[in-house]
Amino acid sequence: MRVLAVGHRTMDVAWHKADKVERDMVECDLEFSGLIIMKNSLKPETTPVISVLKNANIRTVMVTGDNLLTAVSVARECGMVEPDHQAIMVKADSTSAMPSVTFHLLKRGGDLADLLYSQSLKHDHQAHSSHLTAMNGYQQMEVVVQRPYHLIVEGKSFEAIKLYFPDLLPRLLVKGTVFARMSPDQKAQLVTDLQGLGYGVGMCGDGANDCGALKAAHAGISLSEAEASVASPFTSKVPNITCVPKVIMEGRAALTTSFSVFKYMALYSLSEFTSVAILYWYNSAMGDKEYLYIDMVIVLAMAFVMGTTEPYPHLSKQRPPGTLAGVDVLFSVIAHVVLMMCYQVGILFYLKSREWFVPVVVKTETTILCGENTVIFQASIFLYVSLAVSLSTGPPYRKPLYTNVLFMLCLAVMVPCNFYLTLAPAHWLPGLWHFLQITPHPYLLFRCGVAEIALLYVLLSYTLESHVFHSRWLHAILKVVRCKRSPRNRYKCILSGLEPDWPPLGQRIRSINGDEDGGHTPKHSIQDGNSSRLEGDL
Repeated sequence: MRVLAVGHRTMDVAWHKADKVERDMVECDLEFSGLIIMKNSLKPETTPVISVLKNANIRTVMVTGDNLLTAVSVARECGMVEPDHQAIMVKADSTSAMPSVTFHLLKRGGDLADLLYSQSLKHDHQAHSSHLTAMNGYQQMEVVVQRPYHLIVEGKSFEAIKLYFPDLLPRLLVKGTVFARMSPDQKAQLVTDLQGLGYGVGMCGDGANDCGALKAAHAGISLSEAEASVASPFTSKVPNITCVPKVIMEGRAALTTSFSVFKYMALYSLSEFTSVAILYWYNSAMGDKEYLYIDMVIVLAMAFVMGTTEPYPHLSKQRPPGTLAGVDVLFSVIAHVVLMMCYQVGILFYLKSREWFVPVVVKTETTILCGENTVIFQASIFLYVSLAVSLSTGPPYRKPLYTNVLFMLCLAVMVPCNFYLTLAPAHWLPGLWHFLQITPHPYLLFRCGVAEIALLYVLLSYTLESHVFHSRWLHAILKVVRCKRSPRNRYKCILSGLEPDWPPLGQRIRSINGDEDGGHTPKHSIQDGNSSRLEGDL
């Protein structure tokens, strides 16, 4: 809330000379007219969006040019700093010969602002919570600092910490929630520093001073169509942050779809290679029309409609895989390759086990019209459709498969066609068999057995992909197999390495080797409120 006082006075000056009058002469002997109260209220959409992001384990950080206490008040109001969480201000002093950093507790003071308690008289190192005795000028009171907490810092202190306390900066970045009085360059530097710790950073801004940060972020969203929209890859037509969850949901759905289409095309190639290798073993091969039906009718259509599934309308705590070379993705591909090889070899052995089966006669030229070619082709057309269905799993990143109208239309056309090519006898549409260069098997019971094996493969493939390959217990097993004992992201390592009694409230951390050139060493001096001196590594 901002308050402006308004005053007026009457001046006997010609209008063409008014612009030459000194300001001091104008702003004196004024009569009080009133007060103008301006309140920049929080937008009603902000708090629900912050809640959605926090429920999805997405960290929210405020970086602003406003006053620190104003920023903290807004952070509490929108839910970034919860009511039962502590706000701790980090104050860096670089004006003296020996730069220092102190941590001050910000105590909740009503609904408008936070009151600063910086007079620390006592610090208890033994308990998991720090006990401070503070003086507010009239009475002595004890403030209990409990976890969790949020660090609050201003732009000048942020710059001083980067210069003189580089080993303290990562802790500030992982625990900092409000960065106030930040210049445009400092905003961009903050985004870059967070990315350096392994964070995926999204930035929202609506002014020209946010252009650098919007450009540096992984996903910059401009909330206005002015200067900021030029630097950011996304521009929202609605001037609030409701677009942020939508961008995240669209991004996760797009990433998941890209991985699914990649896996589909890779498995399609490996499956066709397996089919060709099996047929070459029997001196046979698929005909051109069979390749045409598989490639142009099934694979091309499925690869196109797989990307039309809309994102799931709710953000999940679970994150999609971030790399194609991940263990989860590779394990899924390898498992599908083994499954489809067993499927094709098994259906070929099912054919060879029939008493009426006559093996292909080995000739100098490749034979296309044979039982082996027909059964492998019938198995393959179900395999490609099954892979598309299995790899198009829905929640938590995409809507269920049945909501994709184009996909369901393709299935409504392809599944009956595949069943016809598998179950139809030779005297039905003989021209079709001649065109595709396949010879239907004479016995209906065998043809039904081929269809049953294909349906069994579809069911098994879908179950593995939707309920096994993405399950938490399999992820835990793969984690043990990889011997992954510590997180790879740097920010996770920093968070896990924080001491229970950090930050040292009421103590002053000095840079032993601080100078004008920004010299520093990893070792710092810690001086508490009673001027006792401690040496230690942060």
